[in-house]
Amino acid sequence: MTNVSGLAYLPDNGRSVQKQRSEAVLRSLCNFTKIIQMKIGLIVNPIAGLGGKTGLKGTDGEKAIAEALRLGGTKESAKRAEQALRPLKFLTDKFSTITCTGEMGEYVCKNLGLTPTIISVSTTNTTKSDTKNAVTKMVEQKVSLILFAGGDGTACDILESLDGNTPILGIPTGVKMHSALFGTSPSSVGVLVSQIVKDGYDSFPIRAAEVMDLDENLRKHELIQTKLVGYVNIPDNQLLTQNPKNHAIPTDDQSIEGLSQFFKKNLRQDAIYIVGPGKTTYTILKKIGITGTLLGVDVIKGKTLISHDVNEHQLEALPTNSPIYIISGIIGGQGFLFGRGNQQITPKIIRRVSKKNILVIATPAKIHSLQEQSLLVDTGDKKLDHELAGYIKVRTNKHNTHVMRIKAA
Repeated sequence: MTNVSGLAYLPDNGRSVQKQRSEAVLRSLCNFTKIIQMKIGLIVNPIAGLGGKTGLKGTDGEKAIAEALRLGGTKESAKRAEQALRPLKFLTDKFSTITCTGEMGEYVCKNLGLTPTIISVSTTNTTKSDTKNAVTKMVEQKVSLILFAGGDGTACDILESLDGNTPILGIPTGVKMHSALFGTSPSSVGVLVSQIVKDGYDSFPIRAAEVMDLDENLRKHELIQTKLVGYVNIPDNQLLTQNPKNHAIPTDDQSIEGLSQFFKKNLRQDAIYIVGPGKTTYTILKKIGITGTLLGVDVIKGKTLISHDVNEHQLEALPTNSPIYIISGIIGGQGFLFGRGNQQITPKIIRRVSKKNILVIATPAKIHSLQEQSLLVDTGDKKLDHELAGYIKVRTNKHNTHVMRIKAA
């Protein structure tokens, strides 16, 4: 049956085929744009970063964990995970959480008022096997994103059990964080994940990111070299995620020689210098006759080594009757000044030294490797991070400095 316009009508309800088709298209569009409740996986490595302030460069293995605790190390990962997830507590109608028992995520969720689905793991001494098993179960439950609080070691464990598609994002918590899959800070992770959840889609733009780790064989020979372990997918936001640490930056011998000459001439005999880790500082100390620590923090007075490979408690016990300076390099490719590999230099110590007594050094190659030409700080104290923000001189040679901006990560 047709009308004068030629449109067909169905005799049962009087609606034209054209109208029914329009309604079908509209229903399809509504189905496409409807809000989907995301599934977010959360894994907290409870011992990640435990060795940072105690000067152990990491906590891989039971002996390292025991030693970190003996030295007074405190667990930091849960606090930083809570900081990252705090913005999500106001969006609970838009996502659900899957996490692990106890310290591996359950306690963090409950502190924030979240009601997660729980994956059972060891409730005493958690291991990398617990992490791998948790990842496998989260992938089976088709989570949209796996958040983890840890460092490069945790990232490598996750990579081993991850399928090729599930995106992950690291809450920076460990000592070693050379990989590109971490947010620049816990707050940045919170901002990024909140944006994804608010958009209401089960999928979001992603990009490939490098998983890096230190080459332990070379480290035994006092050489720093990171190696590429693999690639993972992460949310695509280069402003809120960090770059990988450059692992093939050419050494600028002329710059380091000039820096060595500068410190030979200008180190005050009555002053104490806290010297941060890294190849640049290690080489400079060596050139002025001091055998320092490649991956640790040393203390010198004038040109004399007074403490080797120190922890936070040793730094806090430094005498108060001498001026104190911090000599710190930067991480090539990332730009971190504090919060990566030098957690022994705590907010308390930085405040005691003050920004005006922080001596930043870098070769031109490291400065040129920074995508945004700025330095980042992630001390764990947001107020201090903002106090440090602004501009600082970075010495690149005996006579040359480069003014750079510091930003809170």
